[in-house]
Amino acid sequence: SLTSAFGQNRKDSLIVFIGEKIELTYSPEERKEAPIDTIIVENHTFVRQVSINLDMRYIAKYKILQLVHGSYSADTIEFVVFDHYGEPAFSKYQNVLMFVSYYNGKLYHEKYQYFDLYMTQNGKWASPFSRGDYNHPFKDSITVKPEIIFFKNEVSFPVDNLTSDAIKTWYPNPYYEIKNGKAIAVYGNYVDDLFKLKQQTVLKARGIY
Repeated sequence: SLTSAFGQNRKDSLIVFIGEKIELTYSPEERKEAPIDTIIVENHTFVRQVSINLDMRYIAKYKILQLVHGSYSADTIEFVVFDHYGEPAFSKYQNVLMFVSYYNGKLYHEKYQYFDLYMTQNGKWASPFSRGDYNHPFKDSITVKPEIIFFKNEVSFPVDNLTSDAIKTWYPNPYYEIKNGKAIAVYGNYVDDLFKLKQQTVLKARGIY
């Protein structure tokens, strides 16, 4: 899979950092033609070819606000991003906890892995409760727990377009307060526990931990 191909299976190659978005640029790969079928017409054989492109390719550039894990000396970092769904979801946020790995001498985003970050009243970075991570198939390995977070500014998400069942699924009580058409984050985790959460789930599943 592309995930295993671009996720280096050694934690020494992993770089985890708190980043501030500088730019994200669409950077398609050179089109590659691959034969997938043959057609026979009047005793002539033709090879039918199509372009195979499962993911969109981007180049991301971020300012490193804090290095959480790994070795990297510069204050900005560039890495390749592959995303099946188009523009990467993390690009919607100004500050993120990002996971990248070296592969053949180049840095690649650990596919789909990030946390959107927000400043708290005590001057730390934190992210709202992540249902997806806490319900990972390796959830029995998780040792951290969500806690009440006092964010500096309200962290909320619109829910007007969601059904009541979807709201309960994606923004469950007591981790979120549903009010005025918004899911307001009440619980979450600070950066150290966010990293542990990935170590004990996705990064463990990928053989990095």
